[in-house]
Amino acid sequence: METAIFSIICIALIVFGGMTMSQGFMTSVDTSTMGLEKMRQRNETIMRTELTPLSAEQPSANTVEVTLENSGQTKLANFEKWDIIVQYYDGTGTYHVEWLPYTEATLDDNEWEVAWIQLDGGAEVFEPNVLNPQEQIKIRTQLNPSVGAGTTNMFIVATPSGVTASTYFSP
Repeated sequence: METAIFSIICIALIVFGGMTMSQGFMTSVDTSTMGLEKMRQRNETIMRTELTPLSAEQPSANTVEVTLENSGQTKLANFEKWDIIVQYYDGTGTYHVEWLPYTEATLDDNEWEVAWIQLDGGAEVFEPNVLNPQEQIKIRTQLNPSVGAGTTNMFIVATPSGVTASTYFSP
């Protein structure tokens, strides 16, 4: 009788331990699967996102304007999360690499703003402040010190998903 009780207790412990181990295994498989799904979604977003530089102008010594087209299939927004990096030479020949923060207020030194978003040259109507596929965006930056004359410089845009576009500009 004592062996039967001891055997029942041992069998119960083995079953409980097996169930606990299988639950832990299922939880780790579920966590891994969710991580892989997030990676797949991020990779899909990156593959469908594309920015094409259309023009780079310098209307004044310290202002650079770059026009880009969303030639991908995903809409882009959250401009405060975009990275704008300008590599340029000033009038004395000093090389500058500047990361510029986004502003919705008055444009100040070493900041950038969205000048406009258009579709086929007309004002944006559908989803204001969102860069939809086939729409163009003009990014205006104000640099200090000013860009030097006769220099070749680089303008880089990076979206939160990691997609980048770059173009060169000269005064």
